Amino acid sequence: AVARAAARGSARPAAPRAMPFESTASSCAAMDALKRRLSGFESEDGRRRGLAFRPRPSDVLVTTTPKAGTTLMQQLCHQLRAGGDESFGEISDEGVVPWIELAADCGIDLEAPQPAEPRIFKTHCWQPHCPKGGKNIVVVRDPVACASSFYHFFEGWFFSPGEVGIDEFVRDFVLARGAPESDMQNASYWHHLISWWPRRAREDVLLVSYEGLVADREGHVRRVAEFILPKEVLADQEEVERRVAAATEMTSLEWMQEHPTMFDEHITKLKRNASCGLSPDAGFGGGKVRAKGAKRAAMSAEVLEEVHAKWREVVEPATGLASYEELLQALASGA
Repeated sequence: AVARAAARGSARPAAPRAMPFESTASSCAAMDALKRRLSGFESEDGRRRGLAFRPRPSDVLVTTTPKAGTTLMQQLCHQLRAGGDESFGEISDEGVVPWIELAADCGIDLEAPQPAEPRIFKTHCWQPHCPKGGKNIVVVRDPVACASSFYHFFEGWFFSPGEVGIDEFVRDFVLARGAPESDMQNASYWHHLISWWPRRAREDVLLVSYEGLVADREGHVRRVAEFILPKEVLADQEEVERRVAAATEMTSLEWMQEHPTMFDEHITKLKRNASCGLSPDAGFGGGKVRAKGAKRAAMSAEVLEEVHAKWREVVEPATGLASYEELLQALASGA
């Protein structure tokens, strides 16, 4: 699968670097270098081709801010529709659950056949930029956990261990981001959240928390099954139970850790490292599925307070919720 991914689309010329936020100045040289590398991650042509995609009404878009449980939900949805599939090379590959914004830059055809209905896609778009017409499963997660996971995801790929401190990363990369000024910019964690929160009661939107998903995986598998599976499948209770059992087993931490290359972004790395000025093997050897209790760098008390202050500045006025804990309470109550 890795060899096929490396060969696919390799003759395409490198596209111009065009991610505006990643071109802004930072507080230190290390963060400037990180942003410079990231500025080549998506090309203008590739991103806009992705955003022009038009989903079918039955299509499902796994819609998250980065590091909010995207991969887990991709796997959950895929295993529900496939009923237990171990044949794919990487979860975001063509014909599995491709990433809308990055597909063209990776030589992936969004219209390529998928193994079963519904078709499923991944996106990090906030609501105004998200391709319209399908269903959206929105996953939210604690902002501190998202920021920490983002830092460790990039460590060893876009920067060497120790090159960038977590406080600098959170301030210059997470907190400095705001509402997009064009479709070539990604929304901040907070703006992404408030763009989807008012739509949580719509029939074509299912909004869940990462924390809830991890705490009650089977319960969430059943909720997602009701949301995405075709009516003819839902009418067969025995088949539903078979698929729920498969999806519950194959979204366990243990199962996903035993199959690391299915969830390690190796296709993205093979296709985009050169455009980012990275070595071909940058980021290999580290998976996205981390063990519980894995050692993580800790933010300072000052930066933690800045993260909470950003919530109060952006999210509370739009939702009336003073903290992420209040958001979880609102979700639990069905508000």
